[in-house]
Amino acid sequence: MELNSKLKEILTPAYAPCAGFSGACESMRWDPREGHVPRGFLGAHGNLEEVELVLVFAEPGDPHDDEVHSGIESAHEKAMRAFSEGTDLFHRNVRLILNLCWPELSFEQQIKKTWMTNSVLCSAPVESGPVRSACERNCGTRYLLPQLELLNHCVIAALGAKARDRMRAIGIESFIPAVAAAPPGCNLKEAKSSWQAIADEIHRRNAACRAGLE
Repeated sequence: MELNSKLKEILTPAYAPCAGFSGACESMRWDPREGHVPRGFLGAHGNLEEVELVLVFAEPGDPHDDEVHSGIESAHEKAMRAFSEGTDLFHRNVRLILNLCWPELSFEQQIKKTWMTNSVLCSAPVESGPVRSACERNCGTRYLLPQLELLNHCVIAALGAKARDRMRAIGIESFIPAVAAAPPGCNLKEAKSSWQAIADEIHRRNAACRAGLE
């Protein structure tokens, strides 16, 4: 499945590599041979009008041992495999969220209705560690904000405190704050109920749409 052309246009400059590496993001990691490229985005494998849900995560974790990237296409393909196979607990929890939203659909059908992305596209200097606020703002305004503007008709959810705070820092307020899908946050007792809230909003909107057509 190919990356949507409009979303690809937004993300492609991150592979030049991104101009931020010479300024605000100089502490972040860029090493395609080791898998360190902007990544973690997936979905919208149809018309953007079909997308109903945007999931915003923090930043990608460290690459797997077999990750080598040649560009945006290989990063997208790797994400597709990881979510399809349920490689890590994070991927399996995201699959759970999608199943809560659309239990009757296949994964391929679910991701046509979903766009997943990161609030910071590159790995932190230390996995899951802090990221400089200047980097968060740079990546947010350069990449995340244009993505969300393109998909402002969707239910938008921030998974985890990092994603939540970064979105608010760039002026995004209309979203559902939820618990992170990755550990340790996903182990909190309120995690599944926060993910259910995302699905409930999807169901509410779909019910309202059906009622309007009757």
